[in-house]
Amino acid sequence: MSSLWTFVLIWGVWLITPILVDGIEAIGRLVIVRRKETKRRRQRLIENYELPSVTLIVPAHNEAEVIDRCLNSIKAQDYPSDKLEVVVVDDGSTDGTADRVQEHVDACGNDTATGTNGFRLRGEPIKVGAFRGNLTLIKNGHEGKAHALNAGIRASSGEIVMNIDSDVVLAFDAVRQIAEAFVRNPKLGAATGNIEVDWDVLEARDENGNIVLDASGNIVPMSLNATQRFLAKSQFLEYLASFDLGRRAQSLNNTIYTLAGACSAFRRDVLTDDCCYTNATVSEDTALTFDLHKRGVRVGFVHGAKVYLEPVVDWDGLYAQRVRWARGQLEVCGVNESMVGRSDNGSFSRFTLPKMLLFDHTLAFPRLIWAPLIMFFPMIGYPWRIIIFAVIALYVFYLALEIVNTLAVYSIADDHTKSRIEQCGWTLLGLPIYRFVVFHFRFSGFLVTLTEEQQWTMSGPMQTTRGDLRSLRLRSIEIASSMFAVASASVVRLARFAATVLAPLLFSFVIILRWIDSMRRNG
Repeated sequence: MSSLWTFVLIWGVWLITPILVDGIEAIGRLVIVRRKETKRRRQRLIENYELPSVTLIVPAHNEAEVIDRCLNSIKAQDYPSDKLEVVVVDDGSTDGTADRVQEHVDACGNDTATGTNGFRLRGEPIKVGAFRGNLTLIKNGHEGKAHALNAGIRASSGEIVMNIDSDVVLAFDAVRQIAEAFVRNPKLGAATGNIEVDWDVLEARDENGNIVLDASGNIVPMSLNATQRFLAKSQFLEYLASFDLGRRAQSLNNTIYTLAGACSAFRRDVLTDDCCYTNATVSEDTALTFDLHKRGVRVGFVHGAKVYLEPVVDWDGLYAQRVRWARGQLEVCGVNESMVGRSDNGSFSRFTLPKMLLFDHTLAFPRLIWAPLIMFFPMIGYPWRIIIFAVIALYVFYLALEIVNTLAVYSIADDHTKSRIEQCGWTLLGLPIYRFVVFHFRFSGFLVTLTEEQQWTMSGPMQTTRGDLRSLRLRSIEIASSMFAVASASVVRLARFAATVLAPLLFSFVIILRWIDSMRRNG
């Protein structure tokens, strides 16, 4: 019995708990999503006259390199132009973002090309023509993303308010899918789009940062090295499980805990002065989602509203992103601690929040302790064969879980997503390792929350290490220079001593020797 308890205590955190939680949850989400997919196929078509007016708000801070492709994807939308309004809020950019947006504003209603009048969608170059909708630029000063979003909401006039990040690319029917979801479900108050990572969104750039075009004038995709491809494909698979399965299942139970900042939409009447974005946390999207749940607003997920997001292709950028997410999650939960475990807000407060805090945070500490201690188990008599077997079993379980999730998404995905999944076969083998690393990035976010002030960006481990090595190298040069200076000064002092003291003594000694020798010869 003691050996059984030892096994449970040592391996339960990483092996038994995931089996009971992640495995069962994955099966449950799959069942719910498959049932939802059957119902979705029976939905009626929505005619243009039934569609509401939509305002797209795009906050931007120093996004000159990516704002063109975002606005071009908006121009290419399959939505009545007389019902589409676009408000770009420049949050104090210093890199020419406002100038690029102004070019698009000036070109509205005519066929004048604006910058790079194209973008890449699903691996294909797309050209856009004139935009017949209404496009407005607001210069907001540098007040932060939440303030920029609120400024855009105040300036909007659409029945549906849709916020998107300035670095995303919208599928042709993304706005239509969002609008139709609100028409079909009058109780839906807010919704998040289906965010999908696409490495083809990344553009090749020359040494001056300009987009590279081929002979036909089409944008050339960025060439990725092995590490960048692994990170891009891992995030692609990660987002599939998170949105196509996770968000869909949460939507059915009204337990979505965060509206994706990359794409979220609201009925105008749910956005009030008391229910809007706030800079109190680094996760303004999650904070607003909690406020909506407090007010009993139905929060959903629109699977058909595809929004393509560029991946983070370096470890430092991924670290900064996940630390910010973890910090934002903790900050929002801390501000809304009264919601945890309460029955006032249904399953969201009663089950979702406690489960999230328990498995994402409470059990994170023993997981962190377990990882380095495993190397010391043999020193206390734990057999290596058991350690190796348990680690392999852990890896196999998580790999099987990833395969099940991926196959589930594959069964309901469109042709483009299926082709992308087929390109990620080998990446699945490394996905458990990727998630292990990301877990430690997230845990760092917990510690940062306790020890550091709020900040949107931060240095990653690679950048910090390079900085430390650079500082060490500079310090070594300083020490070597100091030692050389000391040595040089010593040589100079010795030379001066020789010139002022030793030289006269040596000269006198020579004179005495010559005088003695002369006396000996004459004597």
